[in-house]
Amino acid sequence: MTDQSTRLPAVDAHPDTRQRILVTARDLIHARSYTDVGVAEICDRAGVRKGSFYHFFPSKRELTLAVLELNLAEAKERLLDQAFDPRIPPLERFERLADLTYELHRERAALAGQVLGCPVGNLATELATRDEAIRAATARAFERLQALMRESLAEAARDGSLPAVDVEATAQAMVAYFEGVLMLAKTANDVNVVRRLLPTLAQIRIPKASN
Repeated sequence: MTDQSTRLPAVDAHPDTRQRILVTARDLIHARSYTDVGVAEICDRAGVRKGSFYHFFPSKRELTLAVLELNLAEAKERLLDQAFDPRIPPLERFERLADLTYELHRERAALAGQVLGCPVGNLATELATRDEAIRAATARAFERLQALMRESLAEAARDGSLPAVDVEATAQAMVAYFEGVLMLAKTANDVNVVRRLLPTLAQIRIPKASN
């Protein structure tokens, strides 16, 4: 006879349950992929029933959009707020971003036993041609990073520490380089790729087009 006191409720609506599902999904998807991770495994790892999952997330897509928001919040706290602190001289912010990114990915690789790459970039690569909502969400994430880079470049141009460049194109190139380095590190399974290459981010310059 089943002990009813030990059975999980069909629906657990406690906010902690939502967070547990979200963090579990984030970790599984980052370590493997969206396609490889199913709702049943997420529920099993999080210790919840499917009823609780669907109470908070109507679909796996909605869960993934929430995972993206969680990734962005963590990136803001661990990387962006610290690197793009307005008290830091504008061009030094890019060096700070490179250092913080290396430390974060070194920490993650030590825990996972492999280099996992950028969680946003991974989802963009896997799903941008398959799901418009997720494509748009990843695009917005890159645009946020590009905006911070653009603002720092513009500030450097104003204070004379940066020669005349195409600020918008340079910021976009920086985002592309940033994501490319993380992809190379994941492909090589070597976090030292980040340490070797990412500091060069601060040297990217796209000159203004001549009239």
